[in-house]
Amino acid sequence: MPIQKKMYVLVRLDLQEKFCIVQGSHALAQYAINFPALFLEWGNSTIVFLGVRNLKELRKWETSLGETQKIFSIFKEPDLDNQLTGIACFDTGEMFKNLKMA
Repeated sequence: MPIQKKMYVLVRLDLQEKFCIVQGSHALAQYAINFPALFLEWGNSTIVFLGVRNLKELRKWETSLGETQKIFSIFKEPDLDNQLTGIACFDTGEMFKNLKMA
């Protein structure tokens, strides 16, 4: 039986908790804009919010996802000098297994 894909949203834990939710939602919305067919395939099923320590760690994830040719979206918050604040990726989640829930 194939492993089911889920929507994984990575957020920075150095932001206030309420901002983590908002920034992750922005990343998810950006995914819907960038990859509408995959977003429809996900079909609003399982979503997993995962936390990373800070901007530096989130940038490492952005690089790693790109290097492994994963399909993902990012969100950069205009009110935070366009800092990277969230990543969304529809995937089996194997590479995220060591991250904790946000």
